Amino acid sequence: MSVAPTVSVSPAAPSETGPLTVMIVDDSAVIRGIFRRTLEAEPTIEVVASVSNGQQAVDALAKKRVDVVVLDIEMPVMDGMTALPKLLEIAPGVKVIMASTLTEKNAAISLEALQKGAADYIPKPTAKYEIHSADNFKRELVEKIMALG
Repeated sequence: MSVAPTVSVSPAAPSETGPLTVMIVDDSAVIRGIFRRTLEAEPTIEVVASVSNGQQAVDALAKKRVDVVVLDIEMPVMDGMTALPKLLEIAPGVKVIMASTLTEKNAAISLEALQKGAADYIPKPTAKYEIHSADNFKRELVEKIMALG
């Protein structure tokens, strides 16, 4: 009688098969909804968590397998820059895309995040430019997640 070896898989280990798992982290329910609808329209992407701050992201990542995190920079409770190293410590293989509005300050912070281990950066559309940039943003978000996964 042979016994199959047991394999322990970390809850945050990247998937080898199946859809890419994504966590959305943004304090704006509207932005989370836009991200979720955009991503769930793709059959190869599954949104497994949608949370409103960095602490919730850390807690969720400890419990769920996530391939890619879309992480806002400015949030209450715990901002994205504070959450970034904690997320990478919990799940070293997770890919983090920093998402922020198009401001000079946030662009500099996003570059700093890339130096600290974030995999990519995407500027969120603003109300002023949303009509012209929403489709481009959605396409770019999906492309970045697919490339990282």
